[in-house]
Amino acid sequence: MASETARVEIGFLGGGATSAHLDDAAVKALRKAVDKGEAGLVELEAEGGTLLVRADQISFLRVAQRDSRVGF
Repeated sequence: MASETARVEIGFLGGGATSAHLDDAAVKALRKAVDKGEAGLVELEAEGGTLLVRADQISFLRVAQRDSRVGF
């Protein structure tokens, strides 16, 4: 069974943002690093590749479960 993915938007101090689809484990790892205020890079496996972000430079996270709509 495939794991659930969520669309995550990451906003950075000083402006700028990025988004990616991450699995549950990556979302938990990112939230844990942000909660602890960890300095250094957090490596996240996303659907489109690998993201390296500095958790101490994140100003916001927006996590939305992927919906299963058909059509547009």
